Amino acid sequence: MRCLRSSLSRKCFAIALVCLSCAPPKAAPPVKPLAKPDVGTLQSLHVRLTVNPADGSVVYFGWYDGRRNILGTGGIVAAMVGMEPPDLRGEFKRLSDAELLFEGIDQNQIVWLKRFQLDDRTVSVTYRITNRRDEPFDAIVYSLSDLPDATITGDNRDQYIQTPIARARFHAAIDNPNFPGEQMNPFALRSDSRRLEPGASMEFKMTWELQLPRQP
Repeated sequence: MRCLRSSLSRKCFAIALVCLSCAPPKAAPPVKPLAKPDVGTLQSLHVRLTVNPADGSVVYFGWYDGRRNILGTGGIVAAMVGMEPPDLRGEFKRLSDAELLFEGIDQNQIVWLKRFQLDDRTVSVTYRITNRRDEPFDAIVYSLSDLPDATITGDNRDQYIQTPIARARFHAAIDNPNFPGEQMNPFALRSDSRRLEPGASMEFKMTWELQLPRQP
């Protein structure tokens, strides 16, 4: 009888092992999809740039972590000297992981194309405007930055910016940094002046470079 019980126990244990081995494996936890980059953000190893897709204005320029923005709430905006600030409507595109493009038209009948390209710590910026008016005008494009905690030296072609979290150099590709006729806002970079006929275009190019803060 004892042998019979031992034999039955071994058979039951073997059957249990077979049943366990046939049991379907537990489902693996679902793999979380990789987060898609924000359509308006470019990021390198050091620097992050975020552009508002609605109008092409810049809302963040700072370090890669998204927590150290040298800009204030006003960001960086572009406009024309002698005209109302543009109320833009247009289309925003992410051309690559290193390039953003906005194109739209404002209430002044000016077509704006804004291109941003990030390379390591430097953003190359191109503003291209086209005159859709019926008459020519003297065009000067300016770029105005809200830098609330900054000390700024330089002129309307080269700005050297010192903040508690970073240094920066903003450079405008222009021939003459002296603003004609009146004093230009010292926080603005501006283009050369050009007579723009109907249908004609002009470009204003800049570079924005972020640097480590100067040690005390």
